[in-house]
Amino acid sequence: MLGATVEFVGAESGIERDLVPQAGFKLHSLPLKGLAGNPIDRMRAGLLFLKALSRCRSILKEFRPGAVLGVGGYASAPAVIVANTLKIPTFLHEQNSIPGRVNRFASRLTDEVLVTFPAAMDHLKDATWVGMPTREEFFGRSKEEAIKELGLEPPVVLIFGGSGGALKINLAAEEAFGEETSYTVVQIAGRRDFARLSTQNPRHVTLEYVNDIWRYLAAAEVVVIRSGAGSLFDTAAAKRAAILIPFPYATGDHQLHNARYFTEKAAGELMLDSEVTAHSLRERIENLLNNDERREKLAAGMGELATPNAAAEVAGRLLAAAKKE
Repeated sequence: MLGATVEFVGAESGIERDLVPQAGFKLHSLPLKGLAGNPIDRMRAGLLFLKALSRCRSILKEFRPGAVLGVGGYASAPAVIVANTLKIPTFLHEQNSIPGRVNRFASRLTDEVLVTFPAAMDHLKDATWVGMPTREEFFGRSKEEAIKELGLEPPVVLIFGGSGGALKINLAAEEAFGEETSYTVVQIAGRRDFARLSTQNPRHVTLEYVNDIWRYLAAAEVVVIRSGAGSLFDTAAAKRAAILIPFPYATGDHQLHNARYFTEKAAGELMLDSEVTAHSLRERIENLLNNDERREKLAAGMGELATPNAAAEVAGRLLAAAKKE
């Protein structure tokens, strides 16, 4: 954020524990756990939440931010609650089509609610659509340069289930592409699933995690992803044809709603999790690889839904609020 000092607050066990420091920002970790589980687990989670509120109060009083942005989930709730009590301008950005319970609650405590999907405006009072903040590295990258940088043999298919992985997709892809293919498959399996996967196919590259996912998206002809907002809009920024497989147990089935926002605008093909097998996954991918017209239409549709100005718009609102303080 130009002209501002930015610090992050997140869960000790979250992916932000590694990514935020790697990006050069300070992270304040909170002792948080989700509220799922038996009554004892929920009671422990509640006690940790109270401890997190106290920790956040100390952080905000010491750092004295001009504005606070919550990006959803239980990890952001303590900072939003404390910022509200301290009268600090507070914003919320909801990534998904259907907000979760935490964001529905947190939206009542914020000065402004910003959303990625227009459908979320039906669930959050006085929300404003801005789109999904997306790193500039995802936009306008050359396919040929990315393939050369990564040392891959085209055409390339990218399969990415998210940072944690997607076991059903990973296992189906392992079986589908473990033997010879006439195209390269890059499967980013996630830290949870990577160790259990193997392949006999030299053109099937299995990776645990990458920090430069934008290069792999740029190199790909076809992308297979879950339907979290980040994956969808990163792919939109890269303008790549995609097969969307929503996680079926997402809260409020929000990944299915996310995916339909794209598929209804001819910006992706929907494949339900229940339909995923080694045979069906390979068939769907090869159908797209062999249909240039269909693939190019999907890629163009994806590009039309990208929101390249969202990051600047969110940052601008926070800076404007901070300067008033």
